[in-house]
Amino acid sequence: MAVLPSPSNTSQPEAQGFEANLDDLFLRFAVGPGRQMNINTAPLQAQAIQTSETPEDFQQEFGQIYSRTDFSGGEGLDKAHRRNGTDRDFSRYWDSKGVDVFHGDQDTGYNAHLLYDVEQKTLTLTDTNNYMIQTTNGNLYLADGTTIYESTDEGDTWSAMTTTPITISYDITGLAAFGNSVYITTSDGTNGQFLHYDPAAGTPWHSHNTGFTNNNFTGVWFTKGSLFLSGKTSTAEYFWDGDPFADSFSSSFSTGSALFKVEPTHEITSVIDGGAVVLAGSTDGHIYSLKIDSGTWSLKGQTKLSFEEIHSLAATEGLVFIGTKGSQSQTGRFYSAELTVADNLYVLTNRQLIKQWDNGIDLTPHSMFVTRDSVYMGVHESATTTYLWRYFLPTAGIARDIGVTHASNTTSVVTGITQAGTTTPKFVFVSSGQGVYKELDTYVSTGYIVTALADFYTSEKKQWVGAKLNTNGVSAGTVELATSTIPTDIDNIDSPTWQNQITIASGVGGDEEVLELVDGRWITSKLTITTSDTSQSPELLSFAIRGFQLVNDLVVDMPINISDQIERPFRKALRINGQGELIYQALRNKEGKNVQLEIFRPDTLLRGIIENVSSPIEEISPRGSVTQYCIVRFRGSKVIATSSSGQGLGIQLLGVNNLGL
Repeated sequence: MAVLPSPSNTSQPEAQGFEANLDDLFLRFAVGPGRQMNINTAPLQAQAIQTSETPEDFQQEFGQIYSRTDFSGGEGLDKAHRRNGTDRDFSRYWDSKGVDVFHGDQDTGYNAHLLYDVEQKTLTLTDTNNYMIQTTNGNLYLADGTTIYESTDEGDTWSAMTTTPITISYDITGLAAFGNSVYITTSDGTNGQFLHYDPAAGTPWHSHNTGFTNNNFTGVWFTKGSLFLSGKTSTAEYFWDGDPFADSFSSSFSTGSALFKVEPTHEITSVIDGGAVVLAGSTDGHIYSLKIDSGTWSLKGQTKLSFEEIHSLAATEGLVFIGTKGSQSQTGRFYSAELTVADNLYVLTNRQLIKQWDNGIDLTPHSMFVTRDSVYMGVHESATTTYLWRYFLPTAGIARDIGVTHASNTTSVVTGITQAGTTTPKFVFVSSGQGVYKELDTYVSTGYIVTALADFYTSEKKQWVGAKLNTNGVSAGTVELATSTIPTDIDNIDSPTWQNQITIASGVGGDEEVLELVDGRWITSKLTITTSDTSQSPELLSFAIRGFQLVNDLVVDMPINISDQIERPFRKALRINGQGELIYQALRNKEGKNVQLEIFRPDTLLRGIIENVSSPIEEISPRGSVTQYCIVRFRGSKVIATSSSGQGLGIQLLGVNNLGL
């Protein structure tokens, strides 16, 4: 009677002529000439045209390519291969410093190159109320304590101004440019002044009488043809509008005429032209919308950012940008939002967090500056570094821009940013209590880009076998590519686990270099640009890394005896009608299913899937009996050397004797 041979009805299977155990089904091989059993590593397939990441990278070769030809999408992408990725991921990376990744203001083909350097100007600041403005004629004015400095040469040199016949009695709290003249507010917390400097007047300096008690003003701004002032009493912080064209404020700014007021523990920090309205931000977390209604400014809505202090605002191209500080933390954040009209009220909606900074000191963007294609904000990143960050409007990408290393100071913030110069405008910015800094015509000596981690959507280990760099001609300096397979290295550019792979010191590169012993699930690149001549910068065009999955799968092709004749070593053959068909049907039932395969010789245990069971094959040999067999293809991975001890973890194969002992 035909039965399926299994451990329950067959002892000593090898002595019975069985050569494998497939999920408790003993099998005999039909090995012979032309029908060998093969155990092979699963084959690698050459890729067709590889377009999964960068459409420009067309190659037919083994493996997959991780490449970038554009970095203008900005920083902040930690995983290059994300299931929920965006259409901008192909141009994004993790972090950069000292490298211009946007290339937005240049009329040459895209490349990444070094940023311009920054130098500190010879001006000693004694206080932290360092507001800076630029008038129509290009002059710059800077407040420091009770002193106003003026620069008439685009921020290169500064001189203290003589304010005769008036005296600035209290610390300056605000500057506003009106044409070529300047309005100034001062305060000591109780008393203050409202001053005006008009260089075209016979007596350029004079003080205004106002309707506000003690003139305790805390800020002044000019936008949409109006002056806006804030002032404080023990009761509230008030906000007014005034007419600079009349230049008479004797009855203005009474507490009863305020456009709105906030709690006295808070202050108005930023006032901008928001397009349809004027927007005023406060440390109480509100952004107030003001609009002229029947010839008079009035409050037309407000937006609340919970648990945030508003410290800076900017607007361009229909978007509003917000710099905040956590109300109970030092965390700095940068948001974008849209101005929306609802029930005749102007509010900000669709707010998106673009960037967050947090390292224990005040990292708030306290000042912003808008150009044709970008929004810049100043961030005091550490006790000794300050950078302008750039939000690039065409790609909605953000990245660190020009910056400076300075004396240690954990409380300094950027309080003013502008561009000076008519031919080639250069950035000028002030860091409170530190100094005034100006962009140069020469480049920084070095910069880097750290790319996102790549893994091609698989958690399996890969072997990274080749890399290449493409540059414009390098004549002074180097472009280097280093790699790391440690995910945390994207946060540590000085980690010793970075391995330098390619250095281009001349020419344009482009040839693939072999990577030796670079294995891991992830890979990231650090692209470093250096120059030995700061009047020029090497230019990076692209990089690429090639890798392929480390294959652990084995493919086993087994000819299985499915004849009715049972042959046993040193014993007479038996014929059992239907035995072969029974085994064949049992094999077909396992097709496409997960199984465990134990081969007795060589001693091998594998787990995987039966990919295919062929139709029965009948072979008539010139000598010997008729043989019927089928080819079974198994794909899986080796587990461990097998054991026939009969004692194990459930399957009697792992060789774990008496679990727990």
